Amino acid sequence: MNSRISIFSIKLCTALFALVIDTYGQINESKSQTKQETVLHVSVVSHFDRPWAMGLDDLNAFRTLTQNHPMMRWTHLYNPVAYTQLTPHYKKIESFVKECRDNHGAEIGVHLHMYESLLKKAGIKFRNAPSMNAQSVDTSHDNTGYSVPMTIYSRKEIDKILNFTLNTFKKRKLGRPRSFCAGFYATSIELQKAIAANGYYVSAAAFPPGNEFGARYAPSWHELAGWNKTVTVRSRPYKVSEKSILPIGTAPYIKAKDGKPIIELPQTCKIDWMVSSENMKTIFKEHLKFCKQNQMSAVCLAIHENNAAQYLEKYDDVLNFIDEQILSNAKNGILVRYSTLSSIRKSFFENEINQLKGQK
Repeated sequence: MNSRISIFSIKLCTALFALVIDTYGQINESKSQTKQETVLHVSVVSHFDRPWAMGLDDLNAFRTLTQNHPMMRWTHLYNPVAYTQLTPHYKKIESFVKECRDNHGAEIGVHLHMYESLLKKAGIKFRNAPSMNAQSVDTSHDNTGYSVPMTIYSRKEIDKILNFTLNTFKKRKLGRPRSFCAGFYATSIELQKAIAANGYYVSAAAFPPGNEFGARYAPSWHELAGWNKTVTVRSRPYKVSEKSILPIGTAPYIKAKDGKPIIELPQTCKIDWMVSSENMKTIFKEHLKFCKQNQMSAVCLAIHENNAAQYLEKYDDVLNFIDEQILSNAKNGILVRYSTLSSIRKSFFENEINQLKGQK
């Protein structure tokens, strides 16, 4: 396997030389483009649900993916619960995400589950119900808080949780997070407004509830998450409305602190256990159709930290496919690009400006 990857890497680097690569391994549009090209962004997102359950084999799996796919750009949605309850490998995990940021162009964002230890440190009263992972909302509960939606907490409580998170990131030198996702992809207009007010630019919560591709969550999730059939595996990035969290929302939009709307990045490929490698490849091809119509799009590949070793082969296969697509589509004027969530937002607004110019 390693020899095959090495040969492919040599071919990939040779072919991309003519397209001009910047210091992070991404195509430098200002140098390589003679005309406006359509971009299909590929985000690779890690969700830190249970940092204490991440083994060294999982950490090594993440390192393997990083090494095998040098153009890939992680967005690590990191969880401050790593510092509020015993996490055996927290120093090594923290070192890895920082290394990805400093040496491999990664982004460190935030992922929060409503664990009791986290809420206690934030000065919030813990609740154990309802659960998003049950057959019925009415009788559901979760004494760990893992599947309890963040949306049941008040705005004041949410602000305190987000403030604790930011202070923890500062203390641990993890940087200023700009991308956010609550556990089980739960969100609401109030939560979206809260993350915008607390300095976040990107929400990574829109989740396809259907089963066209992959598995579905438990029945209670569909009652509590806030997502419906308007979110599909073909959904593209969109501005978040003040009236609706859904893609059908209209102006006015929730503004981030930079004065621009926050952007929702749909989780098109669901997450590790739900989908096969062929599912992810097919969804990628669906988004490629948008680009062939001169429309920007984005796909998201998501994986839990404690599932990395289990699903290493699957994600390595999909990323090999993406690497090949970068080459084959460049010939047709379509840039397939690994991107962090924040860089997709930047591209979204650049694309919007270019579209307006094209209409004049």
